[in-house]
Amino acid sequence: MLKTMFTTIFTTMFKTMLTTGLKTGLKTLFAASRFTTHTFSLRRHRLLQALVAVLVLVEATGCATQNVKSTTFTPIVTEEAPVVEEELLDIGIGIFQPGLDDIPRNREELTFSDVRMAETYFTSYQLAQALQNSGNWGVVRVVPGKLESSDLAITGTILQSDGETMRLQVHVEDSTGKTWIDKEYEEVVSKYSYDPRMRRAEDAFQGLFNKIANDLLIYKQRNVSTQEAMNIRTVSKLQFARDFAPQVFDDYIEENRNGVLEVKRLPAENDPIMSRIENIRERDYLYVDALQDYYSNFVRSMETPYTEFRRMSYDEVMKMDRLQADARRNMIMGVAAIIGGIAATQSNNAAAYYSSPVIIASGGWLIKDAFDKGDERQMHIEALAELGNSLEMEIAPQTIELEERTITLNGSVEAQYDQWREILADIYASETGEAPSSDL
Repeated sequence: MLKTMFTTIFTTMFKTMLTTGLKTGLKTLFAASRFTTHTFSLRRHRLLQALVAVLVLVEATGCATQNVKSTTFTPIVTEEAPVVEEELLDIGIGIFQPGLDDIPRNREELTFSDVRMAETYFTSYQLAQALQNSGNWGVVRVVPGKLESSDLAITGTILQSDGETMRLQVHVEDSTGKTWIDKEYEEVVSKYSYDPRMRRAEDAFQGLFNKIANDLLIYKQRNVSTQEAMNIRTVSKLQFARDFAPQVFDDYIEENRNGVLEVKRLPAENDPIMSRIENIRERDYLYVDALQDYYSNFVRSMETPYTEFRRMSYDEVMKMDRLQADARRNMIMGVAAIIGGIAATQSNNAAAYYSSPVIIASGGWLIKDAFDKGDERQMHIEALAELGNSLEMEIAPQTIELEERTITLNGSVEAQYDQWREILADIYASETGEAPSSDL
C-alpha cells in the first residue's frame, strides 16, 4: 500500500515536470514534501525542501533568458536641410575585425571562422551603404588599408552574429583624433525576418546599421560646427600629404597634449608639391572607388547563401537554447531524483525505502535524456559547419594601365591595396626626385 502510494507520487511528479513544466511539477513536489512530514524523519523532509529550492532556481534561471524581438527596424535619419559640399565629410570604413577571440562560450559551436571572415566584409559594406544612402555625408568608402587620412574613420569588431543576434563594437574618430563614438550595438531579430513572405529588400539587421548612422549624425549636429568640419577636412588632407612627403609636411600638423592634431601652418594655394600630392590622392580615390565595385559584387554573390545560412543559424540557435534548457533541467532534476532516492534508501521508514528504486530509475532516465539531447545538438552543429565551409572569398589579379607602364596587383584585397600605395609612392618619387616614404 505505502509502496504503491510513494511510487505514484514521485512518478507523477517527474512526469508532470516534463510534460507541463516545472511550476506545475513543483506543486506536486510541495504536496509530497508536506505529506512526508508525517512519514519521513525531519532530516528527510528538509532534503526534499532543499531539492525544491534547487528546482525553483532552475525555473527562475530559465525565465530570465527571454529576449525582446521585433520585425521592425530603426529608420535612417537625414538632415533637414542639404549640407553644403564644403562641410560634407568623407568616411573611410575599415574591414571589421572577426572577433573570434571574443565569442561567448555558449555560442562557440555556432561560429565558423570561414563565415565570420566573410561577414567582416559584408558588415563593413552594409554600414557603408547605410551611411551613403542617408545623404548626410560625402563619399563613404570601405578601405582595406590605412584610415588616418580619412575625414572620419570607422573601425569595428563583430562580437556576435548567429542569425538571431548581432553585436558590434564600433569606434569612430575624425582626422584630428577626436572620438565620436566608442560603443557596442546590438540587434535581436525574430524568425519572421527570414520568412520569404515577409522579407523586405533590406538586410535583416538593417536597423543596427541605421542606428550607427543616426548616432553619427546626432554627434555631428551637436558637436561639430562648420568651422570644425572644415578643419577636419584640412587635417585629413595634410595627413595624406605627410604620409607621402613627411620631410615637407611633417611640421604642418602637430599633436597637442590631449592627443588631438592641430594645424600649425598651411601650404600656399598654388604650392606645386601639394598639387602633386592632390593628384596622387585622386588616383588613390579612383582605386578605392573601384574596390567598392568588388565589395558590392562580393556582397551580392554571398547574399543568397548567407541569408540561408543565417536563417538556418537562427533555427539552430532556437533549437540549441531549447535543448540546453531541457538538458540542464533534466540533468538537475535527474540528479535531484537520484539523491532523493539514495536518501530514501537510508530511511528507516518502509514507504520511503520501497519508493527509492522508482526515484533513482526516474533520475537515471532524465540524465540519459539530457545526454541524448546533447547528441542531437551536435548533429545540428555539424550540419551548419558543412554549409559554413562553402563561403570563401577570392580576388583575381588586377592589371592597371598607367601613363608609362602596366602593373599587375596580386594577392588579397589588402595585399593589392598595399602594393597600390607603394606604386603611388614611386610615382610621387619619380615626379619630385625624392625617395619614397617608408611609412606607406
